[in-house]
Amino acid sequence: MTLIRQEGPINQHTYLIDAVHRGIPRGHAVYLLKSRDGGTCLIDAGTKDSAKIIYEKLITLDAWPLKRIIITHSHWDHTQGIGFLREKAAETESPLEVFASEKAGPFLADQSFNIFFSTEEGPYDNIDQVLPLRDGQSIEVGRDLTIQIIGTPGHMADHISVWDENTGNIIVGDAFGMKWGDDLIVPNPNSPFWSEKDFRRSMDLLKSLEARTICLAHFGCLSGSDAQRFPDDSLSMYERWMEILSQNSGRLEDIPFLVDLLWEKIYHHIPKEFRAQIQPGLTDAMDLAARAYAKQHP
Repeated sequence: MTLIRQEGPINQHTYLIDAVHRGIPRGHAVYLLKSRDGGTCLIDAGTKDSAKIIYEKLITLDAWPLKRIIITHSHWDHTQGIGFLREKAAETESPLEVFASEKAGPFLADQSFNIFFSTEEGPYDNIDQVLPLRDGQSIEVGRDLTIQIIGTPGHMADHISVWDENTGNIIVGDAFGMKWGDDLIVPNPNSPFWSEKDFRRSMDLLKSLEARTICLAHFGCLSGSDAQRFPDDSLSMYERWMEILSQNSGRLEDIPFLVDLLWEKIYHHIPKEFRAQIQPGLTDAMDLAARAYAKQHP
């Protein structure tokens, strides 16, 4: 099995938690790192809605009080759960450290830019008192677990990934894109801060690590041949989406038309009986990608 899409352990230190945003499973993942001597670190904090679920699962996993959170990037679905988790930590009088890229400060201090993604999830809480992380910095989670921070901008200027060299596992947030099933990769050039140049550099860097497992925010963990192929597969899928947008730059507001092209040119292998459940997510992804493309190609 090369794609893990169920909540549970990935290796001796890493646990996939299904954040179940808006009651929908297998859409948003956060990852718990836990050392044998009790050190804990949560990678990403989910949304305001999913933070409550994450909190209950951390208790079940004997990981509460939590010691630290690392934010992979400053988008709302990775940051907005911090407020709730901080409130719960305060009830135990246990310090909860929050870390993010040293580039994240301005984006966390003013989260209003997230209105680009959704008006329904706001207002967005600003995030303060965040400790900065440098590219290449190491963090000791516990005596038997040290992780390294890898700068992976592209999807967002402040994006980082978390590398565990001992197990060969890397948690990449949204750096690569999304994988919704064995044969369904969806790119995410969906931000006004998107940088194709940085994205390509990050893909080359992540590929050079030759990770044994790759853990995605949306959704699941890849291993074996899937992990080896995914950097190239992700880049190829991004280029196919960009080809559709560039060839139809006069119709970027016609999202149904663009989604029909996705089904026709890229995802025609998906059985028709599954398309209805995929259609809403694919429509949202294309809407964001088209709006971001329009901003960057006026």
